[in-house]
Amino acid sequence: MKTKVKQGNGLVPVHDTHHFAEDVLQSYLGKVLPDFAGSMSVLQFRGGQSNPTFHISTAEREYVLRKKPPGKLLPSAHAVDREYQVLNALLDSGVPVPRVLHFCD
Repeated sequence: MKTKVKQGNGLVPVHDTHHFAEDVLQSYLGKVLPDFAGSMSVLQFRGGQSNPTFHISTAEREYVLRKKPPGKLLPSAHAVDREYQVLNALLDSGVPVPRVLHFCD
């Protein structure tokens, strides 16, 4: 899957240390997200101090994927599950948060 970097928006090719099987992710997202279809491209947001964050785009939509970094982690560190729960709980509260679509543990 060839990915073109969009210049000037903080997106870079996926770092070697954060690489994952894009074909497996594409198949999985096609099963769990109703509107996810077609080929996808994956880029990584530059910077970030905690959880690697990725930009996924298809012909129809754009998505953000957050995941734990590789390696040994403290049990309470990088809690993307807690982040998902908090964002989901705040969705209808009036606090501006992104809509979360799915969590996979």
